[in-house]
Amino acid sequence: MNTRIKFTTRTAAAVFLTTIAAQAGPYSTGLNDPANPHDAPVPGFTGPHGAGKARIPDGNDGFQNPGNQVNPLFFAWASDYEDYARSDSDAGFSDPSYALGPVTGDNFDVVSLGDLTAAQLNAAQNNPGRITLKFDKPIHDLSGADFVIFENAFISANNTGGAGIGGVFAELAYVEVSADGVNFHRFNPASLTPSTVGAYGSLDPTNVHNLAGKHVNAYGDSWGTPFDIAQTGLSQITHIRLVDIPGRGDFKDGAENPVYDAWRTFGSGGFDLEAVGSISTLASFGEWPLLEGLVAGTRGEADDPDKDGIPNLLEYAFALDPAKADAAGTGWKLQLHTDVTGTFVEVVILRDERTVDLVRDIQVSEDLVVWTTLARSTAGGSFLPQNGFSPLVTNQRAGGIASVGVIREDRIRDTRPVAGASKRFYQLKVTRMAP
Repeated sequence: MNTRIKFTTRTAAAVFLTTIAAQAGPYSTGLNDPANPHDAPVPGFTGPHGAGKARIPDGNDGFQNPGNQVNPLFFAWASDYEDYARSDSDAGFSDPSYALGPVTGDNFDVVSLGDLTAAQLNAAQNNPGRITLKFDKPIHDLSGADFVIFENAFISANNTGGAGIGGVFAELAYVEVSADGVNFHRFNPASLTPSTVGAYGSLDPTNVHNLAGKHVNAYGDSWGTPFDIAQTGLSQITHIRLVDIPGRGDFKDGAENPVYDAWRTFGSGGFDLEAVGSISTLASFGEWPLLEGLVAGTRGEADDPDKDGIPNLLEYAFALDPAKADAAGTGWKLQLHTDVTGTFVEVVILRDERTVDLVRDIQVSEDLVVWTTLARSTAGGSFLPQNGFSPLVTNQRAGGIASVGVIREDRIRDTRPVAGASKRFYQLKVTRMAP
Protein backbone atom coordinates (compact mmCIF):
# COMPACT_ATOMS: atom_id res chain seq x y z
CA MET A 1 0.00 0.00 0.00
CA ASN A 2 1.33 3.42 -0.91
CA THR A 3 1.84 5.49 2.22
CA ARG A 4 0.70 9.07 1.85
CA ILE A 5 1.03 11.82 4.41
CA LYS A 6 -0.03 15.38 3.73
CA PHE A 7 1.53 18.19 5.73
CA THR A 8 -0.29 21.47 5.32
CA THR A 9 0.40 25.08 6.20
CA ARG A 10 -2.16 27.74 5.33
CA THR A 11 -2.18 31.51 5.30
CA ALA A 12 -4.18 34.28 3.69
CA ALA A 13 -2.54 35.77 0.62
CA ALA A 14 -2.33 39.26 2.04
CA VAL A 15 -0.26 38.29 5.10
CA PHE A 16 3.55 38.52 5.09
CA LEU A 17 5.06 35.53 6.93
CA THR A 18 8.53 35.35 8.42
CA THR A 19 9.56 32.71 10.23
CA ILE A 20 46.22 32.22 5.03
CA ALA A 21 48.90 33.65 2.90
CA ALA A 22 48.00 36.30 0.33
CA GLN A 23 46.05 34.81 -2.54
CA ALA A 24 48.01 34.45 -5.78
CA GLY A 25 45.74 32.41 -8.05
CA PRO A 26 41.96 32.41 -8.65
CA TYR A 27 41.17 29.11 -6.94
CA SER A 28 40.17 28.38 -3.35
CA THR A 29 42.37 28.56 -0.28
CA GLY A 30 43.17 25.45 1.76
CA LEU A 31 40.62 26.13 4.48
CA ASN A 32 37.16 27.67 4.55
CA ASP A 33 36.61 29.66 1.34
CA PRO A 34 32.85 29.37 0.78
CA ALA A 35 32.41 32.03 -1.91
CA ASN A 36 35.11 30.81 -4.29
CA PRO A 37 33.36 30.18 -7.63
CA HIS A 38 35.76 27.46 -8.78
CA ASP A 39 36.24 24.92 -5.98
CA ALA A 40 34.96 26.13 -2.62
CA PRO A 41 36.00 23.41 -0.13
CA VAL A 42 33.36 21.27 1.58
CA PRO A 43 33.59 20.64 5.34
CA GLY A 44 33.98 17.06 6.49
CA PHE A 45 32.32 17.91 9.81
CA THR A 46 29.65 20.36 10.91
CA GLY A 47 28.06 21.29 14.20
CA PRO A 48 28.20 23.72 17.11
CA HIS A 49 32.01 23.97 17.04
CA GLY A 50 31.97 25.26 13.48
CA ALA A 51 32.11 23.92 9.94
CA GLY A 52 35.28 22.01 9.14
CA LYS A 53 36.19 21.32 12.77
CA ALA A 54 36.78 17.58 13.10
CA ARG A 55 35.60 15.48 16.02
CA ILE A 56 38.87 13.70 16.85
CA PRO A 57 40.40 12.26 20.04
CA ASP A 58 42.07 14.88 22.23
CA GLY A 59 44.58 12.49 23.84
CA ASN A 60 42.83 12.66 27.22
CA ASP A 61 40.02 10.15 26.68
CA GLY A 62 37.86 12.88 25.20
CA PHE A 63 37.36 14.63 21.89
CA GLN A 64 38.16 17.89 20.24
CA ASN A 65 34.97 19.49 18.93
CA PRO A 66 32.83 16.83 20.68
CA GLY A 67 29.51 18.21 19.46
CA ASN A 68 30.38 18.07 15.78
CA GLN A 69 29.43 15.25 13.43
CA VAL A 70 30.30 14.04 9.95
CA ASN A 71 28.65 16.42 7.50
CA PRO A 72 25.13 15.07 6.78
CA LEU A 73 25.37 16.51 3.26
CA PHE A 74 27.14 13.29 2.27
CA PHE A 75 24.76 10.49 1.32
CA ALA A 76 27.40 7.80 0.62
CA TRP A 77 31.08 6.97 1.03
CA ALA A 78 33.45 4.73 -0.91
CA SER A 79 32.58 1.14 -0.02
CA ASP A 80 35.25 -0.89 -1.82
CA TYR A 81 38.49 -0.54 -3.75
CA GLU A 82 40.42 -2.18 -6.56
CA ASP A 83 43.65 -1.70 -8.49
CA TYR A 84 45.65 -0.38 -5.54
CA ALA A 85 49.30 -0.05 -6.54
CA ARG A 86 51.88 1.81 -4.50
CA SER A 87 54.80 3.20 -6.48
CA ASP A 88 57.54 2.85 -3.85
CA SER A 89 58.76 0.14 -1.49
CA ASP A 90 57.78 1.83 1.79
CA ALA A 91 55.59 -0.46 3.86
CA GLY A 92 53.70 2.02 6.01
CA PHE A 93 50.22 3.36 5.31
CA SER A 94 49.58 0.68 2.70
CA ASP A 95 46.17 -0.64 3.78
CA PRO A 96 43.64 0.56 1.17
CA SER A 97 40.70 -0.20 3.46
CA TYR A 98 41.64 2.99 5.34
CA ALA A 99 40.18 4.93 2.41
CA LEU A 100 36.72 3.40 2.87
CA GLY A 101 33.84 4.80 4.88
CA PRO A 102 33.27 8.30 6.26
CA VAL A 103 35.90 10.96 6.74
CA THR A 104 37.55 10.85 10.17
CA GLY A 105 39.71 13.98 10.17
CA ASP A 106 42.57 11.78 11.41
CA ASN A 107 45.60 12.51 9.25
CA PHE A 108 47.02 9.04 10.01
CA ASP A 109 43.85 7.26 8.86
CA VAL A 110 45.09 7.14 5.26
CA VAL A 111 46.41 4.92 2.50
CA SER A 112 49.46 6.23 0.66
CA LEU A 113 50.10 5.92 -3.07
CA GLY A 114 53.88 6.31 -2.75
CA ASP A 115 56.25 8.71 -4.47
CA LEU A 116 58.38 7.90 -7.51
CA THR A 117 62.12 8.39 -7.02
CA ALA A 118 64.39 10.57 -9.16
CA ALA A 119 65.92 7.41 -10.64
CA GLN A 120 62.49 6.14 -11.68
CA LEU A 121 61.55 9.50 -13.20
CA ASN A 122 64.89 9.83 -15.00
CA ALA A 123 64.43 6.35 -16.46
CA ALA A 124 60.95 7.33 -17.66
CA GLN A 125 59.39 4.73 -15.35
CA ASN A 126 56.40 6.99 -15.00
CA ASN A 127 53.97 4.60 -13.37
CA PRO A 128 52.83 6.48 -10.26
CA GLY A 129 50.76 4.98 -7.46
CA ARG A 130 47.03 4.66 -7.89
CA ILE A 131 43.83 3.39 -6.33
CA THR A 132 40.25 3.01 -7.58
CA LEU A 133 37.30 3.50 -5.23
CA LYS A 134 33.91 1.89 -5.81
CA PHE A 135 30.45 2.93 -4.65
CA ASP A 136 27.40 0.78 -3.96
CA LYS A 137 25.08 3.21 -5.76
CA PRO A 138 25.83 5.54 -8.69
CA ILE A 139 26.90 9.12 -8.11
CA HIS A 140 24.78 11.31 -10.39
CA ASP A 141 25.49 14.59 -12.11
CA LEU A 142 23.30 16.98 -10.13
CA SER A 143 23.73 20.70 -9.51
CA GLY A 144 27.17 21.69 -8.24
CA ALA A 145 29.78 19.34 -6.81
CA ASP A 146 28.89 15.65 -6.88
CA PHE A 147 31.68 14.16 -4.76
CA VAL A 148 34.45 15.33 -2.45
CA ILE A 149 37.96 13.94 -1.84
CA PHE A 150 39.75 14.21 1.50
CA GLU A 151 43.54 13.93 1.69
CA ASN A 152 45.62 14.79 4.79
CA ALA A 153 47.09 18.14 3.77
CA PHE A 154 47.93 20.61 6.54
CA ILE A 155 49.03 24.21 7.04
CA SER A 156 52.81 24.41 7.18
CA ALA A 157 54.32 25.90 10.34
CA ASN A 158 57.85 25.82 8.91
CA ASN A 159 59.60 27.55 6.07
CA THR A 160 60.72 24.41 4.24
CA GLY A 161 60.35 25.78 0.73
CA GLY A 162 57.66 26.73 -1.72
CA ALA A 163 54.99 28.98 -0.21
CA GLY A 164 56.67 28.73 3.20
CA ILE A 165 54.93 29.23 6.54
CA GLY A 166 51.16 29.38 6.09
CA GLY A 167 51.22 27.50 2.81
CA VAL A 168 49.65 24.06 2.48
CA PHE A 169 51.76 20.93 2.66
CA ALA A 170 49.96 19.06 -0.11
CA GLU A 171 50.57 15.90 -2.11
CA LEU A 172 48.42 16.02 -5.22
CA ALA A 173 46.67 13.45 -7.42
CA TYR A 174 44.85 13.35 -10.73
CA VAL A 175 41.15 12.44 -10.45
CA GLU A 176 39.50 10.12 -12.96
CA VAL A 177 35.92 8.81 -13.02
CA SER A 178 34.10 5.97 -14.75
CA ALA A 179 30.55 4.72 -15.21
CA ASP A 180 31.64 1.13 -15.86
CA GLY A 181 35.02 0.64 -14.16
CA VAL A 182 36.73 0.28 -17.55
CA ASN A 183 36.60 3.62 -19.36
CA PHE A 184 37.90 6.50 -17.25
CA HIS A 185 37.65 10.26 -17.81
CA ARG A 186 40.20 12.56 -16.17
CA PHE A 187 39.24 15.95 -14.74
CA ASN A 188 41.09 18.73 -16.52
CA PRO A 189 43.60 20.02 -13.94
CA ALA A 190 45.28 23.39 -13.55
CA SER A 191 48.58 24.04 -11.78
CA LEU A 192 49.93 27.58 -11.63
CA THR A 193 52.64 26.86 -9.05
CA PRO A 194 55.69 28.55 -10.59
CA SER A 195 58.51 26.26 -9.44
CA THR A 196 59.44 23.24 -7.35
CA VAL A 197 58.55 23.46 -3.66
CA GLY A 198 61.04 20.98 -2.16
CA ALA A 199 60.76 17.66 -0.38
CA TYR A 200 58.55 18.97 2.41
CA GLY A 201 57.75 22.41 1.08
CA SER A 202 54.30 23.95 0.88
CA LEU A 203 52.27 25.36 -1.98
CA ASP A 204 49.67 28.05 -2.48
CA PRO A 205 46.38 26.18 -3.06
CA THR A 206 44.90 29.14 -4.95
CA ASN A 207 47.19 28.04 -7.80
CA VAL A 208 45.69 24.53 -7.97
CA HIS A 209 42.40 23.32 -9.46
CA ASN A 210 40.81 19.94 -10.24
CA LEU A 211 43.55 18.07 -8.40
CA ALA A 212 42.85 16.15 -5.19
CA GLY A 213 44.88 16.98 -2.10
CA LYS A 214 44.91 20.80 -1.95
CA HIS A 215 42.55 21.25 1.01
CA VAL A 216 43.45 20.86 4.68
CA ASN A 217 42.26 17.72 6.48
CA ALA A 218 44.49 17.30 9.52
CA TYR A 219 45.09 18.41 13.12
CA GLY A 220 41.48 19.33 13.83
CA ASP A 221 40.54 20.89 10.49
CA SER A 222 38.63 18.88 7.89
CA TRP A 223 37.99 20.21 4.39
CA GLY A 224 37.63 18.29 1.13
CA THR A 225 38.07 19.10 -2.55
CA PRO A 226 34.84 19.15 -4.63
CA PHE A 227 34.41 17.70 -8.12
CA ASP A 228 31.52 18.19 -10.56
CA ILE A 229 30.86 15.21 -12.85
CA ALA A 230 29.45 17.55 -15.51
CA GLN A 231 33.03 18.50 -16.41
CA THR A 232 33.63 14.97 -17.73
CA GLY A 233 30.49 14.69 -19.87
CA LEU A 234 29.18 11.73 -17.86
CA SER A 235 25.71 11.62 -16.31
CA GLN A 236 26.66 9.24 -13.50
CA ILE A 237 29.66 7.30 -12.19
CA THR A 238 30.42 4.30 -10.01
CA HIS A 239 34.24 4.41 -9.85
CA ILE A 240 36.75 7.12 -8.88
CA ARG A 241 40.46 6.63 -9.54
CA LEU A 242 43.24 8.64 -7.89
CA VAL A 243 46.67 8.76 -9.58
CA ASP A 244 49.58 10.22 -7.62
CA ILE A 245 51.58 13.10 -9.09
CA PRO A 246 55.29 13.05 -8.21
CA GLY A 247 55.80 16.78 -7.79
CA ARG A 248 59.15 17.32 -9.50
CA GLY A 249 57.41 18.79 -12.54
CA ASP A 250 57.52 15.77 -14.86
CA PHE A 251 53.72 15.48 -14.86
CA LYS A 252 51.57 18.17 -16.48
CA ASP A 253 48.24 19.88 -16.09
CA GLY A 254 45.70 20.33 -18.88
CA ALA A 255 47.65 23.24 -20.36
CA GLU A 256 50.97 21.34 -20.24
CA ASN A 257 52.18 23.32 -17.22
CA PRO A 258 54.32 21.28 -14.80
CA VAL A 259 52.56 20.16 -11.63
CA TYR A 260 54.65 20.80 -8.52
CA ASP A 261 54.03 19.55 -5.01
CA ALA A 262 56.06 18.28 -2.06
CA TRP A 263 58.58 15.83 -3.56
CA ARG A 264 60.11 13.47 -2.69
CA THR A 265 58.30 12.40 0.50
CA PHE A 266 58.81 9.19 2.47
CA GLY A 267 56.88 6.83 4.75
CA SER A 268 53.44 8.03 3.76
CA GLY A 269 54.95 9.20 0.49
CA GLY A 270 52.89 10.72 -2.29
CA PHE A 271 49.14 11.25 -2.18
CA ASP A 272 47.53 10.08 1.08
CA LEU A 273 43.85 9.22 0.65
CA GLU A 274 41.61 9.60 3.70
CA ALA A 275 38.06 9.35 2.29
CA VAL A 276 35.81 10.03 -0.70
CA GLY A 277 32.27 11.19 0.00
CA SER A 278 29.35 11.34 -2.42
CA ILE A 279 26.94 14.26 -2.35
CA SER A 280 24.93 13.27 -5.43
CA THR A 281 23.75 9.80 -4.46
CA LEU A 282 19.99 9.54 -4.89
CA ALA A 283 18.03 8.76 -1.74
CA SER A 284 14.68 7.50 -0.58
CA PHE A 285 12.92 8.23 2.67
CA GLY A 286 13.31 4.58 3.62
CA GLU A 287 17.11 4.99 3.62
CA TRP A 288 17.30 8.53 4.97
CA PRO A 289 16.69 7.88 8.71
CA LEU A 290 19.61 5.45 8.77
CA LEU A 291 21.84 7.92 6.93
CA GLU A 292 20.94 10.50 9.57
CA GLY A 293 21.57 8.10 12.46
CA LEU A 294 18.00 8.13 13.80
CA VAL A 295 17.29 5.42 16.36
CA ALA A 296 14.44 2.93 16.13
CA GLY A 297 11.12 4.47 17.10
CA THR A 298 12.00 7.89 15.65
CA ARG A 299 12.23 7.01 11.96
CA GLY A 300 8.62 7.38 10.83
CA GLU A 301 7.33 10.03 8.44
CA ALA A 302 5.40 11.83 11.18
CA ASP A 303 8.03 11.40 13.92
CA ASP A 304 9.78 14.54 15.14
CA PRO A 305 12.91 13.48 17.07
CA ASP A 306 14.25 17.02 17.51
CA LYS A 307 10.84 18.32 18.69
CA ASP A 308 10.89 21.36 16.41
CA GLY A 309 7.44 20.82 14.93
CA ILE A 310 8.85 19.71 11.57
CA PRO A 311 8.13 15.99 10.99
CA ASN A 312 10.73 13.70 9.46
CA LEU A 313 9.20 13.68 5.98
CA LEU A 314 9.56 17.45 5.75
CA GLU A 315 13.03 17.39 7.31
CA TYR A 316 13.93 15.00 4.48
CA ALA A 317 12.22 17.10 1.81
CA PHE A 318 13.91 20.32 2.98
CA ALA A 319 17.37 18.73 3.56
CA LEU A 320 17.28 19.59 7.25
CA ASP A 321 19.00 17.81 10.14
CA PRO A 322 16.39 15.77 12.07
CA ALA A 323 18.60 15.84 15.18
CA LYS A 324 18.85 19.64 15.26
CA ALA A 325 15.83 21.78 16.11
CA ASP A 326 15.02 24.34 13.43
CA ALA A 327 13.11 27.58 13.80
CA ALA A 328 9.41 27.53 13.02
CA GLY A 329 8.80 27.98 9.31
CA THR A 330 12.20 26.65 8.24
CA GLY A 331 11.98 24.96 4.85
CA TRP A 332 9.16 26.97 3.32
CA LYS A 333 7.40 30.29 3.75
CA LEU A 334 5.05 32.73 2.06
CA GLN A 335 6.08 36.28 1.34
CA LEU A 336 4.88 39.21 -0.72
CA HIS A 337 6.75 40.35 -3.82
CA THR A 338 6.15 43.88 -5.09
CA ASP A 339 7.34 45.30 -8.40
CA VAL A 340 6.06 47.87 -10.90
CA THR A 341 3.26 45.54 -11.99
CA GLY A 342 1.81 44.98 -8.52
CA THR A 343 2.08 42.84 -5.39
CA PHE A 344 2.06 39.05 -5.57
CA VAL A 345 2.25 36.09 -3.20
CA GLU A 346 5.50 34.15 -3.50
CA VAL A 347 6.22 30.71 -2.05
CA VAL A 348 9.86 30.13 -1.04
CA ILE A 349 10.76 26.49 -0.47
CA LEU A 350 13.89 24.37 -0.03
CA ARG A 351 14.21 21.35 -2.35
CA ASP A 352 16.77 18.56 -2.23
CA GLU A 353 17.43 17.30 -5.77
CA ARG A 354 18.32 13.85 -4.40
CA THR A 355 14.86 13.11 -2.95
CA VAL A 356 13.63 11.19 -5.97
CA ASP A 357 10.72 9.52 -4.16
CA LEU A 358 8.81 12.73 -3.38
CA VAL A 359 6.11 14.79 -5.05
CA ARG A 360 5.81 18.37 -3.82
CA ASP A 361 2.63 20.30 -4.61
CA ILE A 362 2.05 24.00 -4.01
CA GLN A 363 -1.74 24.22 -3.82
CA VAL A 364 -4.26 27.05 -3.70
CA SER A 365 -7.84 27.30 -2.47
CA GLU A 366 -10.55 29.92 -2.32
CA ASP A 367 -12.52 28.20 0.47
CA LEU A 368 -10.09 25.89 2.38
CA VAL A 369 -12.10 22.92 1.06
CA VAL A 370 -11.16 22.45 -2.59
CA TRP A 371 -7.42 22.58 -3.26
CA THR A 372 -5.84 22.83 -6.72
CA THR A 373 -2.16 22.37 -7.52
CA LEU A 374 -0.48 25.57 -8.69
CA ALA A 375 3.00 24.05 -9.27
CA ARG A 376 4.53 20.60 -8.79
CA SER A 377 8.00 19.14 -8.27
CA THR A 378 8.42 15.44 -9.04
CA ALA A 379 11.36 13.22 -8.07
CA GLY A 380 13.54 16.09 -6.88
CA GLY A 381 13.06 18.09 -10.08
CA SER A 382 12.18 21.74 -10.57
CA PHE A 383 8.65 23.02 -9.99
CA LEU A 384 6.45 23.16 -13.08
CA PRO A 385 3.10 25.00 -13.52
CA GLN A 386 -0.04 22.87 -13.26
CA ASN A 387 -3.77 23.07 -14.10
CA GLY A 388 -3.57 26.11 -16.35
CA PHE A 389 -1.84 28.31 -13.79
CA SER A 390 1.17 30.34 -14.89
CA PRO A 391 3.31 31.06 -11.81
CA LEU A 392 6.77 32.52 -12.24
CA VAL A 393 9.19 29.79 -11.11
CA THR A 394 12.87 30.39 -10.36
CA ASN A 395 15.47 28.57 -8.30
CA GLN A 396 18.97 29.15 -7.02
CA ARG A 397 21.57 27.44 -4.87
CA ALA A 398 20.71 27.41 -1.17
CA GLY A 399 23.36 27.51 1.53
CA GLY A 400 26.66 29.26 1.92
CA ILE A 401 29.09 27.08 -0.06
CA ALA A 402 29.38 28.05 -3.71
CA SER A 403 30.40 24.57 -4.88
CA VAL A 404 27.38 22.79 -3.34
CA GLY A 405 24.22 22.98 -5.44
CA VAL A 406 21.98 19.98 -4.69
CA ILE A 407 19.94 21.97 -2.17
CA ARG A 408 17.85 24.48 -4.12
CA GLU A 409 15.79 27.46 -3.03
CA ASP A 410 12.71 27.61 -5.25
CA ARG A 411 10.51 30.67 -5.61
CA ILE A 412 7.03 30.11 -7.01
CA ARG A 413 5.29 33.44 -7.56
CA ASP A 414 1.55 33.47 -8.12
CA THR A 415 0.90 35.84 -11.03
CA ARG A 416 -2.52 36.88 -9.72
CA PRO A 417 -2.11 40.31 -8.07
CA VAL A 418 -3.17 40.58 -4.44
CA ALA A 419 -4.89 43.94 -4.93
CA GLY A 420 -8.57 43.62 -5.74
CA ALA A 421 -8.51 39.82 -5.78
CA SER A 422 -10.60 37.48 -3.69
CA LYS A 423 -8.99 35.73 -0.77
CA ARG A 424 -6.65 32.87 -1.73
CA PHE A 425 -5.01 30.35 0.57
CA TYR A 426 -1.82 28.36 -0.04
CA GLN A 427 -0.60 25.01 1.23
CA LEU A 428 2.31 22.65 0.67
CA LYS A 429 1.58 18.97 0.14
CA VAL A 430 4.47 16.49 0.25
CA THR A 431 3.76 12.90 -0.79
CA ARG A 432 5.94 9.82 -1.08
CA MET A 433 5.75 8.17 -4.48
CA ALA A 434 4.96 4.49 -4.80
CA PRO A 435 8.14 2.35 -4.83
